[in-house]
Amino acid sequence: MVEIPGGPFVSATPSKNKQPRVHLETFLIDTHEVTNEEFSGKFSEHTFWPGAESHPVSHISWHEARQYCALAGKRLPSEMEWEKSAGGPDGRVYPWGNKLPKKNPHPYYSGIIKRRVGLNRKDVSYYGVRDMAGSVWEWVEDRVDGKSVVRGGLWNLHLDYEYSKTYERNLIHPDRRFIFLGFRCARSK
Repeated sequence: MVEIPGGPFVSATPSKNKQPRVHLETFLIDTHEVTNEEFSGKFSEHTFWPGAESHPVSHISWHEARQYCALAGKRLPSEMEWEKSAGGPDGRVYPWGNKLPKKNPHPYYSGIIKRRVGLNRKDVSYYGVRDMAGSVWEWVEDRVDGKSVVRGGLWNLHLDYEYSKTYERNLIHPDRRFIFLGFRCARSK
């Protein structure tokens, strides 16, 4: 886990031409998404392709993600904790900074054609948290109008970093499971 220091940060989420300052307490967040191997260690009925032990777990509902984190003595990160972990204290647009890379993302770093967690050396946040702009969307704790919030970039849908901003979010019914949807855990300090 990586310790994210408490204090204010600038949320990159645009809000009427302002970037809101948000205060968070110190917390810890997993460096990588939970893997198939880690998940199957707590849920033996979870199946995955041979050789995909170190790939991010997917086909997991929000409820199952929360249950896994609780069994591990952790919890899902809040939406703002996830964003601070990805965008740093200054609200970066992408985990690595504010500029799009010149090179397009490789299609093997995607939610459907998965690779082991941490493989993309460029997808590293200010705090050292990996795979927050590519790989799979991630469940977070927050809910809006009966749906759960997911954060992160999913390159398989677009194969473009433009859709991997630290403030990108989607709302999905908490019972849904997708091949491109996983999670990571957090813990209060």
